[in-house]
Amino acid sequence: MDEQYKKVMEWESVRKEFMVQLELLRRQGVELFVDGKAVPPVEAAAKAVRENSPYMADYVLDEGGNIEQIRFDRVTRL
Repeated sequence: MDEQYKKVMEWESVRKEFMVQLELLRRQGVELFVDGKAVPPVEAAAKAVRENSPYMADYVLDEGGNIEQIRFDRVTRL
């Protein structure tokens, strides 16, 4: 296998695992957002799990300290 193919397959594996974890959180009532828009786990994972991804996760907690939202926002340089 060539190195580029291995790298792509590795990122795909990470993205799938992350999507599964986000789906579990969504089923527990955690809302997912990308750039302020509510999205399904597959879209959040697609944006957040990329080499050199410009997205950062912000975890919003409720009063009890439980995650109620995960917000993926594009990070821009000034």
